[in-house]
Amino acid sequence: MIPPGDGWDVIDGGESDTSVYRRGSVIAKCCAADGVSALEGERDRTAWLAGTGTPSATVVDWVESDDGACLLTSVVPGVAGIDLPSWGWLGAMETLGRTLREFHALRDCPFERPLASVVASAQDVVRRGAVNPEFLTDEWRAVSPESLLEQVVAESPYVESAAEPAVCHGDLCLPNVFFDPLTLRVTGFIDVGRLGIADRYSDLALTTIQLYDEWSVDPGPFLTAYGLTEPDRRRLEFYRLLDPLTWG
Repeated sequence: MIPPGDGWDVIDGGESDTSVYRRGSVIAKCCAADGVSALEGERDRTAWLAGTGTPSATVVDWVESDDGACLLTSVVPGVAGIDLPSWGWLGAMETLGRTLREFHALRDCPFERPLASVVASAQDVVRRGAVNPEFLTDEWRAVSPESLLEQVVAESPYVESAAEPAVCHGDLCLPNVFFDPLTLRVTGFIDVGRLGIADRYSDLALTTIQLYDEWSVDPGPFLTAYGLTEPDRRRLEFYRLLDPLTWG
């Protein structure tokens, strides 16, 4: 499906099965009929998050037909974290740490993302042979996805017992966080289709590995600003491994 009207420019669509367009100050994310349910979930999460006062996109419109659906949202101002110049990385890590702490402290979230359901998604992706090797480290590519999944399943009881539930973004990578390029404050979060109550380490793990991989920096300033000086390394490693197994 394509968005209604003319003048839309195609932009990159990330990892989900959607097409993304921009026209002026509006973003349109569109899917085929089999993706409507997931896009509806993102629509509802986007609306909820905007209603909390958290900097984020807002829902502009929803268009649905037999061919699929389009979610129209406002453009978040600023620059995506992945595009920030190196001089701003330290300040951005500090503001992101403080902002994420506030994000995790949100209340009355109607959405949940229990660990069991995430592991089940990984099991489905592995069963279908759909794991994208580009999302894996060299070390992980040296073994089979089935072996990686076995590690996840074996470690799940510990992670479940240590979990600290919070409102989590669910895909907190640098392209999904925008910053003011001058003040380095967070101007908004996008792509919240996985938002829900989950262990806060599911966000922390993905963000810290992104800072290391994309910016080649020590994520310590981010964790310190968040208020976590002695992180649970075991949970960080668990979620770093689990996430790439859930896309496919």
